[in-house]
Amino acid sequence: MVYDTVWDKINAYLVFLMPVLIIGVLLNVIKIPIIAMLIFFSFIFLCNNHEKSVVCALVFCKMIGTFGPALGIHLPGTVVAFFLILVFMRKELLLLFNKHTTKPLVFIFTIFFIFMVYYLLTGETKNSASKFSVMTISLVVDVVAFLILVTFSDIRMNRLTIPFLLFAMLQLGYVESFSGHRPSGILDFSFFRSACTEMMRKNIPVLSYHNMGISAFIAAAFMISQRKKINSYFDVVFLFTSFWLILLSGARQTIFGFIFLIFVWMVFRTGRFKLSTVFLASGVMIGIYLCLKLLDVPILQESSARGAHMGSDLNRNYDYPLMVISYHFLDGIGFGNYHNPHTQEIYPHNIILEILCEMGFVGFLFVVTVVVFFIRSHHFLLRNELPSGGICLLLWIPYLVRSMISGDVSENISLFISMFLLFYYRGIVLTSKQMERLRRLRHSPKIVYQRPLKEETSSATNE
Repeated sequence: MVYDTVWDKINAYLVFLMPVLIIGVLLNVIKIPIIAMLIFFSFIFLCNNHEKSVVCALVFCKMIGTFGPALGIHLPGTVVAFFLILVFMRKELLLLFNKHTTKPLVFIFTIFFIFMVYYLLTGETKNSASKFSVMTISLVVDVVAFLILVTFSDIRMNRLTIPFLLFAMLQLGYVESFSGHRPSGILDFSFFRSACTEMMRKNIPVLSYHNMGISAFIAAAFMISQRKKINSYFDVVFLFTSFWLILLSGARQTIFGFIFLIFVWMVFRTGRFKLSTVFLASGVMIGIYLCLKLLDVPILQESSARGAHMGSDLNRNYDYPLMVISYHFLDGIGFGNYHNPHTQEIYPHNIILEILCEMGFVGFLFVVTVVVFFIRSHHFLLRNELPSGGICLLLWIPYLVRSMISGDVSENISLFISMFLLFYYRGIVLTSKQMERLRRLRHSPKIVYQRPLKEETSSATNE
């Protein structure tokens, strides 16, 4: 592996250190402050300003919102993250919004407008208002994050993904420290999920085990998107660390999502669709699944044993949403009126069912129509590449998986944002000359313009 700078070498060393850090966290040897210090170290020294802005939008915003209430600190994570983006990209931010981004923004705001109309017409509960505010905030921050990804070619996924892995590790350390439970070993894949459930029952500020798995999942997607093949120890260790954290999270959808990510990467990494590659990728998927079964991962055993009784599970009750759809087929029960956390109503864990329940067939038809118009565009390319060389489709998969975990329309506005910006971006890929000019502007001293004195002006005229 070629290292451009000494910081890239330090970044690689940090990746090789990750498995040791995970073992230290599981054994309660490495504490939360150490992981937090590493996050800020990687953020300050290992990332450039564009990468810092993406980390602020996708990691720091979630960190403040997750750990703030748990630690008794109430800060608006989104506001803080957006302020930092303004600091790091004060020169470039206006370049993100130009004539080339008109169509993506029209698509995104059309989806948002449909949700807004349904909220104004049908939102009746406090949960509706909170959902709409979350969706509005996500719209602003995530749009900026993805515009950065599709615009600047100096973004290196190797540097960008370290904070995601450390954030997942920070969540693991928090639950291990405050839950009162200890894992039975470094391969105890049921500990984290069980501890989170127990903390919820005791009304202890709890983290979602899904968020830990998704953080590691996004890290893996970002890294592998810039690879045509896995041919270095760095790649192997990185994928191993990501998958280990995903397994420790106990999130079934994320585990299967990771396997699906490997499948899609194998099929589309060369840009040529081959039937033989599909069969090979399918064999790899089956091999990974069988290896997990041999490891006796409890979550997979539980999932396969439940089988046809999925509808009786508290978190996977599909009978209730189907009943709601049958009674409110056309208009739905209203935006945000389906799931109410105060009454612990069951939600469907599926964005399609969620839209049908809350907005009915009419609202679902509006959303699907907008998406279909996008798919029909001749710019729709599954192998579309980012300026940094990353495969767009791979970066979109974690958001697709996340939408099937939560089933929450408000949080999944990111799914539609990433869909268009990653598949239909027409951003301004800055050239090396433009980047150099921006660097000179950033480091140049401010020039104060002074008007000439009248005497000097008049004397110059006489001469």
